[in-house]
Amino acid sequence: VDMILNELAENISLEGAWQFSLGKENSWNEIQVPGCWEAQGYSKFIDGPALYRKIVNIPAGWAGKRIFLELDAVSYFCSIYLNGQEIGHHIGLWTPFKLELTGRANPGTENLIEFEIWKPGERFQMRSSLAGFLPDVATSFGGIWQSARLSAVNTVFTEFSVSAEYASRSIHVQAQVDVPDQTFINPVWNVEVCWNDQRVQAETWTCVREEPLNVKFVVGQALPWTPEDPNLYSVRVSLFNDGADIARATSSVGFRQLSVSGDQLILNGHPIMVRGILSWGWVPERICPTYSREQAREEIRRIKTLGFNLIKMCLVIPSPEYLEVADEEGMLIWEELPMWLPVVTNELRAQAPIEYAEIARLLAHHPSIVLYSLGCELNQDVDGGLIDQLNTAVRKEVNDVLLCDNSGSGESYGGLDFDLADFTDYHPYYDLHYFESLLDNWRRDWQTARPWIFGEFCDSDTFRNLNEIIAANHGKRPWWLTAENPVTTWRNEAKAVLDWEDRLDATKHGKELYELVQTSIKQSYTIRKYTLETLRRRSGMGGYIVTGLRDTPISTSGIWDDFGKSKWTPEEFIQINGEAVLTLDVVRRRLWRFGGDRPDRVDPHNYWSGEQANWYLILTDSASGFPAGSQLNWSLVDLDGKQISAGKNELLRDVLPGRPVQVGNIRVSLPEVEKPLEMRLNVQLYSGDRSVNNSWPMWVYPQPKTIDDGLAIYDPSGLLPDFGDWFKSAKKFDTSPRISAAPGVMIVTALDKAIWDYIQAGGRVLLLQLGEGPLPVRRAPFWRESVNLFSSHPVWEEFPQQGFTDLQFFGLATDLVFDSPRLAEVLPPGTVFRPIMRRLDAREFHLCDYVFEATVGQGLLIGCTLRLQGGMGAQPLGWNRNVAGGAMLQVLLYTLLQYPKKEVVI
Repeated sequence: VDMILNELAENISLEGAWQFSLGKENSWNEIQVPGCWEAQGYSKFIDGPALYRKIVNIPAGWAGKRIFLELDAVSYFCSIYLNGQEIGHHIGLWTPFKLELTGRANPGTENLIEFEIWKPGERFQMRSSLAGFLPDVATSFGGIWQSARLSAVNTVFTEFSVSAEYASRSIHVQAQVDVPDQTFINPVWNVEVCWNDQRVQAETWTCVREEPLNVKFVVGQALPWTPEDPNLYSVRVSLFNDGADIARATSSVGFRQLSVSGDQLILNGHPIMVRGILSWGWVPERICPTYSREQAREEIRRIKTLGFNLIKMCLVIPSPEYLEVADEEGMLIWEELPMWLPVVTNELRAQAPIEYAEIARLLAHHPSIVLYSLGCELNQDVDGGLIDQLNTAVRKEVNDVLLCDNSGSGESYGGLDFDLADFTDYHPYYDLHYFESLLDNWRRDWQTARPWIFGEFCDSDTFRNLNEIIAANHGKRPWWLTAENPVTTWRNEAKAVLDWEDRLDATKHGKELYELVQTSIKQSYTIRKYTLETLRRRSGMGGYIVTGLRDTPISTSGIWDDFGKSKWTPEEFIQINGEAVLTLDVVRRRLWRFGGDRPDRVDPHNYWSGEQANWYLILTDSASGFPAGSQLNWSLVDLDGKQISAGKNELLRDVLPGRPVQVGNIRVSLPEVEKPLEMRLNVQLYSGDRSVNNSWPMWVYPQPKTIDDGLAIYDPSGLLPDFGDWFKSAKKFDTSPRISAAPGVMIVTALDKAIWDYIQAGGRVLLLQLGEGPLPVRRAPFWRESVNLFSSHPVWEEFPQQGFTDLQFFGLATDLVFDSPRLAEVLPPGTVFRPIMRRLDAREFHLCDYVFEATVGQGLLIGCTLRLQGGMGAQPLGWNRNVAGGAMLQVLLYTLLQYPKKEVVI
C-alpha cells in the first residue's frame, strides 16, 4: 500500500511542534503533530484554511538520494508546499499518501514545509466527504492527525501487499519496486515468514526488474488465528542486489475465515456468534480516532471483560495502532466504511470508489477485520450503481471476510429493496415490548437462508450527572458540553445539555442526582438483559452490535460513562453477553375470540397467587457446548434468600454449539400471598470447570378481589373491551352518568363536565387514558431514552418495586405520558397535584407523569396512562392475563376506595 516506502529508508520525524494559523486571522501559533486542531484549543467551527509550516534541516548526506514526504492521514483536503513551491495535493481523511521531493528539497540546509488544509465543512460539504458519524456526535476534525515524516532512500516500493488464505494456509505476496538506474547483479526476492519471533519458512525468487513479484506459497503446519489464540505471522519481503539488502517491507497476517453455512455464522469451520460493541472512535480529549498502542490495548482488554468478542468501528477508520493491537489481542473488528446520510454529488461518485479501494487495501492484511459494511442506513439517494461500484472496489481487496453493502438495510430506510450482502443486517431501535414483533416482521423464510447480524441495537440511555463531570473538570464544563461544540447548534439532545440545570430545576423531580444515575443504570440493565436474551433464544442469529461503547454529547447509551467507567461489572454482563447464555421461555397459549384464534401471551415474570409457573430453560452456546451429564441446578428464593422451591437434573444428551437448545423445564406451584412478593429464579449449568448461570426477577400478586357494587365504569368510546371477570358487577355507563347515589369509585376513559362535577363534589375517579385526550399527553418511549421514577406514595406499599422499572412493568409499558406542564394548565383551579410515577427524559430532561393523584375540590382523581390491560406488542392482553396490570389496577382502585367517602349528587 502507499504507506510502505522502504523500511531501510532514513527518516526524519515531523512529529512535534509546528506553526499554525486558522482561518483569516493570519496570526501564527503553535500546534502539535499528530493531532487535530480542534483538540488543541482551536475553533471547531472554522473549516479552513488551516496553515501549517515547519522548517526542517535536511541532512547533507541525503544528497543524491530520493527524498519523500510521507503522511499517514490528513483531514480532509491539503495542498503541500516546499520552499514556497506547490508540490502536490491530496483529498480524503482516512488514508496515507506520499509525495516525492527529489530535486526540490535542498539537502544540507533548512527547508520550509507548508500545508494548506481544509476539513469537511462548507468548502468540502460534510455529507459528501465520507466524514463518518463523528460530526453528528460533536464535530468534524481537521489537520495532520496521524504521523508524518521525511524519508530518504533510492529503492522504493510502488506496490506491496500480503494476504493470507485460510483454506489452503497460503500466503500471497505482491510487490514491485522503483529502483535507480543501475545494473542489477543477481537480484533476488526473499520472503521470510516468522511466528512468535521464530522463522518458520523462507522462500526466494529471482527478480525480474520490469515485472512485479506475484507469488503464493503454502505455510506448513500454519496455526489459525482465533479470538482465543490469535496466531500472527510476520511476513518480511526483501530485495537483494549482489547480496545487499536494498528494499524491505513487512506485514503481519493471520489465517482465519469468516463464512456462512445456511443461517449460521462460521469462523474457521466452527459456529460463532459475534457479540459486538459499537464505537464511533469518540474520545473527547483527542476527537480524532488516534490511539497509542497502550491506549488501544487497555480499551480492547476492558471490552473483552464484558463478554464482547467484536468491536464495530462505526463509520470511522482508527489509526493503525488500534487495529494492530486488535490483531494481537484476538479482538474481531467490523469495519464500517464512512458513508452516512450522504449527499451524492458527482464528486462523491468519483471519489468514493477510489477512497474505498484505498481503505480496503490498507486494512486487508489485518486478521482481526472479519466484517465490512459499505455504509450505514443508506437511503434512496445511494443508488444501485454506486453501491455496486463500492462493493466491487472493496471485495477486490479483501478475502475470507463477509461484507454488507448497507448496514441497517436499504428497505428499512427507504433505500434499495435488494442488497449485495453476505448476511442480513437490521438496526432495531425499539421499546422492549415491540422487539419480538420487529424480528417476526423482518423474517421471510422464502428468502435464501443466511445469518442475521444486528449492526446496531440494544441501546439504552442512562442519566448523566453533569455536576460530577464539572467537578472532575476543575469546576467547569468540558468543551463538548458547551456551545463550543458545533452539534449544539442543531441537535436537540445537545442543545438540551446547554441548559441542563435550568431544565432539571424546572421539573422539581425530587431526587438526588446520584439516585437518578443509579436508577437509570438498573433500568438500562433490564433493557439490555431482556433484549440480548430474547435474541439468543432465536436460531439464525449470527450476532449483534450493542449501541454503544461510550456516552457521547448526544446520547448516554454507552456501556461506559463519560469517564470511561463501566456501568456494570463483568460478572453482571457476562451472564447476558457471554459465549454461553441461559434464557427463559414460557408455554404458548391461544385464545378463541370473536370466532377465531388469537395469541394469548403468558407473562414469564408476573403471576397470580397460587398459580403454577412453567419455565423452559434455553441454552445458546457458541463455544464448545455441554456434554450429556452436565448438571443443571435451580432455586426460587425471596429477596431475603429464603428458598421457596429448588430442583436439579442432568443433561440427557450432548448440547452442541451453534443453536439454541432446551436444557430444562421448571414447574413450580407459586406461594399463596396476601401481599405482592418478589422472588429470584437462579439457574446454573455446569460441567467440570465450565459453567454458565443466570437469574431473573419474578413477582406473585394476591388474587384479584371482586369489587362490590360501589364501582362504575364510564367508557363512552368502548376503549376498555376487557374488564376482567372481577368487574362483572360494575355498573357501566354509555352516556354521561347522572348519579343520585354516588358509586364508591368510577373508572373512566373520558372527562366530560358531569365527571368533573362529580369529582368536585367528592367523587373518586380513576382515569385510564389510552389516547390523545382527555388530558394533554406526550408520545414517548417507555424504556428508551427515559428514566422512570417512583414518587413516595401509598400505591407503592401495595405494589412494591425496587425503585426502577424492571420486567414487572413489561405489560404496563406505554408510549403515552401526561404532559405535566400542560396538565397543570387544564386541571381545575385549586387542584392539589401529587405525582406517583414519572418519566424523566434522559436526553432532553423534561419530566412527565404516567400516574398522578389530584385532589380536585372534595374529590380525588387518579390519572393513569400505563397500559394496564397490556396488548401492545408482546404484552399479555387483558387484566386477567396481564397480571401486573391487573394487580396495579386493583391497587389504584383500592387507593381510591380508602379516600374519605362523601355523598355525591350530580
